[in-house]
Amino acid sequence: MAIRLIAFDLYGTVLDYGALVETLRAYSPMPEAALDAWRQRQLQLCNAAAMPGRYVDFDRVTLQALTEIAPRFHMKPSPEDLKRLIDAWAQLPAFPDARAGFEAAERRWLSPIVLTNAVASTARNALVHAGLASHVKHVISADTVKSYKPKPVVYHQVAALGVEPAEVLFVSGNDWDCTGARQAGFQTLWVARRRSLTFKPERKIETLLELETVLRDLELSHR
Repeated sequence: MAIRLIAFDLYGTVLDYGALVETLRAYSPMPEAALDAWRQRQLQLCNAAAMPGRYVDFDRVTLQALTEIAPRFHMKPSPEDLKRLIDAWAQLPAFPDARAGFEAAERRWLSPIVLTNAVASTARNALVHAGLASHVKHVISADTVKSYKPKPVVYHQVAALGVEPAEVLFVSGNDWDCTGARQAGFQTLWVARRRSLTFKPERKIETLLELETVLRDLELSHR
């Protein structure tokens, strides 16, 4: 089925949360390890919060994850420090190839959207800060359905935009996210920003600079 919509994941795909290492350097002697632990605990808490009756939003999940991992990495953040660290998720830089990915979609008359676990307002602020907001017409948030990716209900929100799941190309740098999107009926494209030892992607690129070639090939295959 021909692609009518391109949906991008936000963190780890469009925005580089790896930049938080420099922010954490002021708080821990092990900033790289602290960030890895923070991200992993964040994802674990999202999975737990996706259970019925247990939902809390992504900002609160991110705060809880940080407070839980902080002692392991000799972090003693004050309330002001915690706010600064949580706010940093809305102040991340874009990956250098992110704008090119959005522009590739626009050249094919495919208005890009963002489909994210983040609270919509946080995601929009992050896109503004990264200078990418003008490329994104819609931000679809897991917060609307009180669940988290990779639950199908999060991806299926795109139906409100008048498309079938198979008409969506979902682009993510997170392997688990691509798996969830594929199970929800999307076509998927994995941006291999991090290694994955077991994941077998439907489609794979190393950088969003390759997106235009993928879109051209998909367009030709459906003529």
